[in-house]
Amino acid sequence: MNDMKNKLGLNIHSGRIDGDLKLLKRDLAAIQEAGADVAEIPVHGVDAIVNGHLRQGRTKKVRDILRTFDLEYTVHAPDRLNLVDFEYPEIQRKVFAASIRFAAEIGAKILVYHQGRLKSNGQGVTEEEAREIEIDELTELGHLAAKEGVTICVENIHSGLVHLVKMIKAVDEDSVQICSDFAHSYINACTLGYDFLRPIQMAKPFIRHAHVNDNFGKGKPESAPPYIEAMPMGIGDLHLPVGWGIIPYKDVFKLMAGYTGIYILELQERFVEDGPVMLKEALKDLRELITQAQSDKEE
Repeated sequence: MNDMKNKLGLNIHSGRIDGDLKLLKRDLAAIQEAGADVAEIPVHGVDAIVNGHLRQGRTKKVRDILRTFDLEYTVHAPDRLNLVDFEYPEIQRKVFAASIRFAAEIGAKILVYHQGRLKSNGQGVTEEEAREIEIDELTELGHLAAKEGVTICVENIHSGLVHLVKMIKAVDEDSVQICSDFAHSYINACTLGYDFLRPIQMAKPFIRHAHVNDNFGKGKPESAPPYIEAMPMGIGDLHLPVGWGIIPYKDVFKLMAGYTGIYILELQERFVEDGPVMLKEALKDLRELITQAQSDKEE
């Protein structure tokens, strides 16, 4: 649907559809009409997993719906999935494995997983120990993903891309790579005062998937006031259309020249309310920005 090297996609918002497959159909129709190539499906948004077990009947229903659209698909694992959550470690592994199998069942090649975060657990696990555990778990899950034809893409959220590169190198599996969320990177860079673009350049060889949206570099990726308060103040991970915020995306896309993966425009659910109209405009703006950046890079 576009003549660029990259396919462009939009996300299905998990909280918006909340297990309602009629809403899934409606939003997929809007995404297709808007001219997207790909839709990112939240496995937790379609009720496909219960207590770590993949519901085969439900998965088939979802797959049958997806096949009625001229779209490719990627999958987003549950936001609460956390390989260094030691309160229920076994269920974390089961949910991860079920998410991999769900991706394979619907024909998706990419599964996005939010990088784990150590929480207060009373077990005396250090940050260093938690990192080693996550590396070991991702290595094992990477073996399953490889068998299923899926690539796990670990998304930066709680720390910078530099740390994530170290982890991916330690895992050392082709089936475990990076999903670069540039909006998360921008907030972290602004908050901590480090260079925004240099880590992207460092991570580029490991980036197999990317999330794009805009913000103003204020707050934290994982916490913000209620959206109706955050949006007027420009605080937090707002998931705005590209161009609404201040992230220097033209510089980002110049750096990403040669990347042939998918860009998922991950928008806040209110931007889907107008159906394909707002989505089409947001995709058009993104496509033009990427094309211009690629053209400038070639000159």
